[in-house]
Amino acid sequence: MPIINVNHASPLTAEQIEALMAGLTDVYTSVTNSNPAAVHVLVQQVPTERWAVGGESLSRRNAKS
Repeated sequence: MPIINVNHASPLTAEQIEALMAGLTDVYTSVTNSNPAAVHVLVQQVPTERWAVGGESLSRRNAKS
């Protein structure tokens, strides 16, 4: 059973999350010829203050922009 784990920092709507999960499942099954019912997709939304790039949080980086 494959598990596709997505960590996302910016807010997503419920509709965007549903579309993302369906799209990832479609791509995975088309490449691997696997059963969509066996594909698990987990989307986690991470607050920008808890995600860093180069040692700096995304919230701080976004504030500078």
